[in-house]
Parts: sequence; C-alpha cells; structure tokens
Amino acid sequence: MKRNLLLIVLIAFSVQGFSQFGGASTYDFFNLPTSARVSALGGSQAGIIDSSELSLSYYNPAALMPKMHNNLSANYCNYITDINFGYVSYARNYDSIGTFAIGVQYINYGKFLESLENGTLTGNTFTAADYALNLIYSRNVWKNITVGINLKPIYSVYESYNSFGIAADLGVSYIDSTGLFTAGLVFKNIGTQINAYQYVTKAIHEPLPFDIQFGFSQKLAHAPLRFNVNFNQLHNWHLTDKSTWDYDHKDDDDYTVNGKSDDILKQALRHVVLGVEFIPSQNFSIGIGYNYQRKQELSVSSNTAFVGLSGGFNVKISKFRLSYSIAKYHLSGLSNMFSVGFKL
Repeated sequence: MKRNLLLIVLIAFSVQGFSQFGGASTYDFFNLPTSARVSALGGSQAGIIDSSELSLSYYNPAALMPKMHNNLSANYCNYITDINFGYVSYARNYDSIGTFAIGVQYINYGKFLESLENGTLTGNTFTAADYALNLIYSRNVWKNITVGINLKPIYSVYESYNSFGIAADLGVSYIDSTGLFTAGLVFKNIGTQINAYQYVTKAIHEPLPFDIQFGFSQKLAHAPLRFNVNFNQLHNWHLTDKSTWDYDHKDDDDYTVNGKSDDILKQALRHVVLGVEFIPSQNFSIGIGYNYQRKQELSVSSNTAFVGLSGGFNVKISKFRLSYSIAKYHLSGLSNMFSVGFKL
C-alpha cells in the first residue's frame, strides 16, 4: 500500500518546478518565517538587530542581545489550506557567561486521506508534522561585535515515516555606535540527518537546506524610515535551472515548452530580499517587503498577482509587542502571521 506522501510536499512548499531551485533538501520548513515582522519584510533578514524582539535571534543567533533577558516571544502563522506553523522562545542573560534562549518550532500539515496506489480511498487518515528545538547562545566578543550559535535537534514524522536530524546556525552581528546601522552574517542549517525516512528497501539520507546569508539595516537619522536588505544563498549563484520555463497548454497530453534564460541582473535579484519600515514613533511601525525569488518560483506567468510582496505592522505598548503580517505566496495563496512578545 502506498500513501500519498508526495502531496504533502506539493501543498506545503510548491518547490518542484523548472523555475525553482528548491526541493533538493529535507527539513525545508526551516525556510519559513518565524516572525511576523520579518515575514512582512520579505521572509528573511539576518541583519536586523532589535533588543525588543526575541524572535529575530532565529534568523541570526548573534541577534540575541542581553537586553532580551526574560523576554518571551510567540509566533503563529495560518498558512496555505490547513497548514499552520509557529515558534515560541524565551531568553535569559548571564552577564559573566552570555545570553541564552530556547525555542520550539513546529509545522503541522493537516490531515490527509489514505489511499491505495490506484487512488482508492481506504477510509483511514494520517497526519504529518515537523518539529525543531532551538538552543541559542550569543556573546559580545569585541566592542559592537556579537557572535552566536543555534543548535537545532529535529524530528519529522509523515504518517509512519519519521526522521531525526541535527543542524546548527553560526552567526555574527555588528551594531554601529549610533545604533542606526546594523549588519549580520549567518551560516544556516549546517548539519545532517541522523535517521533518514524509511523507504521501500533502504533509507536515503538527504541534505539540509544550507544557506549563507548577509544582511544589513540602515535607519535614517532625520526621517522615520529604515531600509533592510538581505542576501540569500551566497554560496550558490544559480537559483534556477538553465532557463526559466513557460508552458503553453495545447491538450491533455501535449505541452510546448519555451525557455528564456535569466540574465545576470535577474539572477542577482533572486538572491536579494528588500524591506522598508516606516517608523512614525517608537511604539508603531509599518513594514513592506519584496522577495523576487518567491515571485519567480510561485507566480503564474500570465498573472503575477502581487506574488512576492508582503506587509504588516508592529505595535509596542509598555512591555508588550504585537506584530501582524500578510504575505502573497501564490495567485491563490495568502499567509497571515501573528507575533506577540512580553517582557516578563
């Protein structure tokens, strides 16, 4: 009996396709945002340092600051169809040692109908989910430079198939003396599967979604604006196949494929995530972001429908922080994400 496990991957990430480089690794849920603020700014930002937002330490462990002591952060996303995911973290600082945080990350893919290989339903159902524990440590090593590490044990279960793995993020961050400019470099998801998913005859070990990211953030001294830029996949120039492809549908069995090679500029833009924040006060901000790679992966050529755009807002009231974001992943897919933070 074969299960429709492939459906999980197709619905959850939609990463198999001619114009995409995804689908080559396991535990791809690590690429999903865990902060509404970062989700609003395009989905990845390794260079933002903000001592009031603990969840930023997920993107770069060196963003974990001593002022985050006793902070609690909770994040939840209503993703596509019945998929939902979230991240909860808590931090403690010890002056003579450094700053520690612990976080729990999960994604639940919903309930699936079991069927035979010919499509006949058996009447049974099954579930699928991924989990990761985040053990983060950071320490200031010289003036405005901080280093950090995030150790991530992983457990994944798809029906009767399960896998264990281990990964680590290594990061460094910099804050200038004015606090207006911050930057970060992070090596993400260094690790391996310990136990691979069991297939028919043998277990196949798959690579993790390794990434090298560099980002920076610049706030204007005399205007309520902050610009955020993040560079992804710095170790991998080609984020597509040899061409991006368009399909012209003729009939049920015949497709014509037209290939158009990406020029250097388009290939470079696939590595860049852009975000800008309007900050009229210390307690309120509005952010928008653009992710060109997401647009190229998931939009329909005849109707891009704002795919790749995202936006949201942040509100701070005393020791409480609330963030909301909405992101366009596909012509028919929006995600809504909420984040709350507390100073206990």
